[in-house]
Amino acid sequence: MSQSNEEQLYDAAFDGDLEEVTLLCSDPAINVNWQDEGGFTPLSSACQEGHPAVAEYLLSLKGIDPNKPINDGATPFCIACQQGHKEVVSLLLADPRIDPNKQANDGATPFLITCGKRHKEVVSLLLADPRFDPNKAKNERTTPFFIACQDGHKEVVSLLLADPTIDPNKPDNNQSTPLWYASQNGHLVVVEHLLASGREIDTRKRSTFNNRTAAEQGRAMGTANKGDDETEEAYERSKTNGPLCANVIDEYERNPVAVRHRLRRQPGLRESFIAGLFALVVFHSESFVVINERLAHPDTKRFFRICARLPLEVQMIICNRAFGSPKDIILSRDSEPCFQLLDRSTTWQYGFPSLKLKMRQKILSHVASILRNHVIFSHVTSIFPPLFLTSAGTS
Repeated sequence: MSQSNEEQLYDAAFDGDLEEVTLLCSDPAINVNWQDEGGFTPLSSACQEGHPAVAEYLLSLKGIDPNKPINDGATPFCIACQQGHKEVVSLLLADPRIDPNKQANDGATPFLITCGKRHKEVVSLLLADPRFDPNKAKNERTTPFFIACQDGHKEVVSLLLADPTIDPNKPDNNQSTPLWYASQNGHLVVVEHLLASGREIDTRKRSTFNNRTAAEQGRAMGTANKGDDETEEAYERSKTNGPLCANVIDEYERNPVAVRHRLRRQPGLRESFIAGLFALVVFHSESFVVINERLAHPDTKRFFRICARLPLEVQMIICNRAFGSPKDIILSRDSEPCFQLLDRSTTWQYGFPSLKLKMRQKILSHVASILRNHVIFSHVTSIFPPLFLTSAGTS
């Protein structure tokens, strides 16, 4: 049975065959928004398979519907996010017709779906765009941060914790918090990230599902039976790590400062702290600042060396969320977007004259909360005293 032109166009878009797509679309009668049984259009299929050239061409066509959803309500943009195709996501974000927050039928936003799929680079890209609400929940009130904690996506959790607009305690309909689910599922590293972050984490909130706190739920998993739909791997992780999560939460409740210090010294738990240090260095000035070794405390070299290991995407998240534009990023003297380590021959300059005071104060308050109880705090305040005079009065 021969295929229609629309079916051929769909197949060509799916395969990334730009030449064939262009040829078929030269027919003025072709329906570029044709859908298969699942509701996929040629644009949807190109986004799913990660073909930016085909997607760009289809977007240029008269009559194209760039937001046409498939049967479950997912738009082409949502599909590209779900698949982790960063180049296609960037292309769609640049199109003013795209609705980047359009929810699927179950209420999931593209950002929430991306966080659930562990696509770290796409999460960074979306966080840098001020159009996104990173706390937008789906129908049962689960937020993107909630999903990342529940599923144990530690890299995504670290990125989200670096954003001061994220609410790390927002619960679901059962009043179960992200910490509660991370503890239940035995995601020990996620629990440690949360407690080491310096954010205000609610460890005592009880879930209305069973009236347990996060620690009590984690401890109960040590003797729980395997669920019908639970994989063997998930069961063993919860059984083994659930009680360990409970123990670290108990320790944190008794002495949060000591536990925070201990966790931050562990390999793999420095991301949130480093993000705070970077924000401190960048946002303490309203205008333009020059730092050189004459101002340095003996530990300043170590301070900047730690900051230099901060992933570029986290730098961009912090800067872009503050400015509301993905084009404003920190620049070194050679105009490369990176954080520069001070050395004996270099004076490094940075500054953001256009930074609004309210956003500056918000970030300063977040950074101060991260650093206040850390061992390097006294050294930092000796270098940048105006910062903590400003942030101390900010709630």
